[in-house]
Amino acid sequence: MTHSSAARLLRTVAIAATILWSLAPIGLGVATSLSTQADVQAVPARWLPGHATLDPYRSLLGGTSGSHAGGTVSESGAFAHAMWNSASITLMSTLAILCVAISAGYASARLRFPGCGALFRAIVATTVVPVFTVVIALFQLMADAHLIDHKLGLVLVFVSTTTPLAMWLVHNHVKELPAEPEEAALIDGCTRWQAFRHVVVPQMRSGIAALSALVVLSVWGEFLIPLLLTSTSAGKPVTVLIPEYVGKYTTNYPLLAAAGILALLPPAIVALVLNRHVRGMLSGSS
Repeated sequence: MTHSSAARLLRTVAIAATILWSLAPIGLGVATSLSTQADVQAVPARWLPGHATLDPYRSLLGGTSGSHAGGTVSESGAFAHAMWNSASITLMSTLAILCVAISAGYASARLRFPGCGALFRAIVATTVVPVFTVVIALFQLMADAHLIDHKLGLVLVFVSTTTPLAMWLVHNHVKELPAEPEEAALIDGCTRWQAFRHVVVPQMRSGIAALSALVVLSVWGEFLIPLLLTSTSAGKPVTVLIPEYVGKYTTNYPLLAAAGILALLPPAIVALVLNRHVRGMLSGSS
């Protein structure tokens, strides 16, 4: 076997192992979600369901209670409402973050004013502050503003914590864009705002798509902040609701797996659709 053949074989094995490592938990989750509680508790363990069933999904979306659901679902429509909470919070947060980050990132990359560099570095430096170091002050602030268990409170927190990183990515992306088309528009009589809207933003379409995907994945999967700022099912997103399906004495594992699979679908679809743009923006920001 030649050196190049061995290298290709090694690369193929490494790629296959990485794919298996990544997809095996998802496959196990799907198999568990299609199983019965008896299949999950069988000894020896069964890797595939003996009799595939959609009952866990029906119980989850229909909101049943009692022994059939393992005592983990007590309110009809709670999971669907939590999914809607996650979707609406993610959408509002993403739109707000994009508006602020694109404007601020463009301004820091193209405009020059006193203190511009220091201000940009100060904003980006906030990304290194762990959120758990400010949770007490954050909770007190939201409580004083009567935003506990309110979508607006979560959106404001997500915007304030995610915008610095998004702004930094936009800044780097704008730095790599050619300035000539924008300068030509300014010479032709466009205002700075018009040049930004009609020249720069179209150039940034790929970067905006990538940034949207990154923000959606970040906000959708957040757990600590929603756990801190929500207390009832009216405001809880799906990431906070799913752990409540773990019972004190018994847990319906098929139902828990079904909840995880359904919660995984929206961010997975976003990641798959915008994967090409994410790779391009991350490689350009290095």
